[in-house]
Formats: sequence, C-alpha cells, structure tokens
Amino acid sequence: MNMQKISTNEPANTFADRIKVLIQRVGSVTEIARMCGFSEGVVRSWRDGNTDPSRARCVTLARTLGISLVWLVAGEGSIQADVIASGEELPNAEASANRHRSKLRTAADTLHASGMAMDPHRLNTALRILQSELDLAESRLTLADNADMLADLYEILGPGGTDVDATAMVAFNQRLHERVKRGRQAIA
Repeated sequence: MNMQKISTNEPANTFADRIKVLIQRVGSVTEIARMCGFSEGVVRSWRDGNTDPSRARCVTLARTLGISLVWLVAGEGSIQADVIASGEELPNAEASANRHRSKLRTAADTLHASGMAMDPHRLNTALRILQSELDLAESRLTLADNADMLADLYEILGPGGTDVDATAMVAFNQRLHERVKRGRQAIA
C-alpha cells in the first residue's frame, strides 16, 4: 500500500468529505475496506454520504489508519493522531497494513502446517472474531500471540466462515478465557 501525504486544506465538513480524504491518502476504497475488515459497499456508502458508520467502526478506522478519532467523527483538530489517551502511539496505516499481513502469514503458515487449504473469507472472519474476543477481554495478548487459537477458530468455522459449530465455539471460548487469565496472572 502506498500511504500518500495529502493536504487536508480541502473542506472536510461532512463525514463523507473526511472519508474522501482518507480514500485519497490510502489509495482506494478497496484498500480501506481490506485493511479495516469492512465491505467495499459500506465504505462507498460512507463516501457517498448515504450512511455513517457505528462508533465501533469509527474506532477501527482511526486505529487502523492512524488518524485522529476526533477529526474523523467531528472534523476538528489535526487528521493525524500522534498519541491516544493511554500514551500509546497509534500506528500509521503502513505499519498497520504490515502488521495485518504478518498476522495473515502467521495464520496461513499454521493452517498450511496442519494440511488445510486457506479460505481468505473464513480466515478474515476468524481474525475478526478472535480480535473482538481479545478486545472484549481487554487482553494484552495479540493475534500473533494466538496463532494456534486462530487456527482452532478457523477450523470451527464452516465454509465461508458462516457455519459455526456451537459446541466447539463454547469450548474455544473457554480455552481462550483460560489463556487470557494466565496472561493477566503472568503480568501481575
């Protein structure tokens, strides 16, 4: 991905205007959708001013693209986010894209080692579910720390990532809970 430096002197009064600025910076609707795990249609709908994203999607956009959430939502302040409240630096879009590619490679390697052919949609669903579970648990564990759990989750999901084995999912959540708990104990 080529993260361009675009001047934001153009008016960005509406959310649609700000999405257009982001599309210019990142390069395309497709790239934003891919990086953030959204559909292209959703990003186009925002660009065209037909809909606005949920709060959760705004946070995902800001974190993934390394931009200010305040700028994204309200159009105030600088587009670039240097620091968030905890003092942690937000990644720029290139670093974020590299991190996503690395996570996908790790998961693909784990799946390949187990003899499975990789379904990208299924893997993306597994990535989003696992990241959501880690976020909800406020865990410091990363997807890269949990490549084995990602492979397990991938296996639980059916073709296309939509046919979930409920019993296996409950067992997966219990194993993940134990791992998060051990991670917290190791930190304490």
